[in-house]
Amino acid sequence: MAHNKKLLWRLLLLAFITTPLFGLLGGVPVLNFKLSEFRFFLRFIGLIAVITFICWCINIVLLVFTERLNWLKNIFLRSVLSIACCTVLSVVVIKAFHNAYPPGPRVALSADKPMFNVMFFENNKTPSISGPADSLFNQIAAPPKEQINARNFFPFPLLMHALTINVIILILCELVLLHFRQQKIISENARLRQSNLEARNNQLKNQLHPHFLFNSLNTLRILIKKDADKAETYLLKLSEILRVSVTSAANSVTDVSDELSLCLSYLQMQEVRFGDTLLYDVTNKQLLNAKGKLPVFAMQMLAENVIKHNTFTAEQPLHIFIDYDAERRLITVRNKIRLKKLTEVTTQTGLTNLNERYKLLSNQPIVIKNSGDEFTVSIKII
Repeated sequence: MAHNKKLLWRLLLLAFITTPLFGLLGGVPVLNFKLSEFRFFLRFIGLIAVITFICWCINIVLLVFTERLNWLKNIFLRSVLSIACCTVLSVVVIKAFHNAYPPGPRVALSADKPMFNVMFFENNKTPSISGPADSLFNQIAAPPKEQINARNFFPFPLLMHALTINVIILILCELVLLHFRQQKIISENARLRQSNLEARNNQLKNQLHPHFLFNSLNTLRILIKKDADKAETYLLKLSEILRVSVTSAANSVTDVSDELSLCLSYLQMQEVRFGDTLLYDVTNKQLLNAKGKLPVFAMQMLAENVIKHNTFTAEQPLHIFIDYDAERRLITVRNKIRLKKLTEVTTQTGLTNLNERYKLLSNQPIVIKNSGDEFTVSIKII
């Protein structure tokens, strides 16, 4: 509906611009008049302008009904109907104009007496307008001494002029319609592409939540057997994270501050489990006030990936650093590499999942570096 209204307003604007323009251009053949016949020039411009506006109205109405009537979508049928309507209405307007400004009852036509004189002047005097015998409206001429009844005369050259204007307007309308249809297709493709990206992102996010919950519940099961108090604290932290997860379920991204808070809550959960063997530090406190967006669970996933794949003890604790480059708006999670042999089955939904989600949202991947001694993952704030 909005698209059709925009098209209609664009066509109406074009009509109001071209109507006086075509009227002036139509008066070019009669520019060689004396100042005393200025009224004749204005009448002729007015007639062309009226015909032009009628042609615009015909074609705009046909385009409006094109969306409702399937048979009007055929450009050939629409063109034939446009020309037919223009012909009928132009004949009516020209005859009405001719009757409103009738010439003398009998006028002699000759090669040196322009057809305009017969059409518009109310006396039999030789008008002051002169023009070449082969001009557009002088092509119909009777023998020099032959007398005709000017009131019964119909100016067919003027009708051809009207049909020419209608053809030009018809072409303009079709070009505007083609442009709007192309824009509509582009807009629809963009909407479908965005919907597809959102669906894909939601699919990946729905894979992430069970993955996180599975690991957390597995950890909780172990803690219940070892230390009930730690298990209770761990469960409280888990419930807090799940609450945040539920409230942000409808969003693909979240504020940097909220994502950092979620990540720190997760690390506090793991601190309950591992004690002093796990250390973490936000090296640049500017990150606490950073503005922008990150994929939901992005930083939590990076922290979880570090803990999952590295071994750590009281003698060699695992230290997770969260860096922030304010100039490049880049967040980096890094750690010393001490890989452990995994005894549990991995679902391979960690970094791969995050990388896909981030590419869908920002059209660029996360940056992963492995120097052999240190492992870093960098993600730019959206």
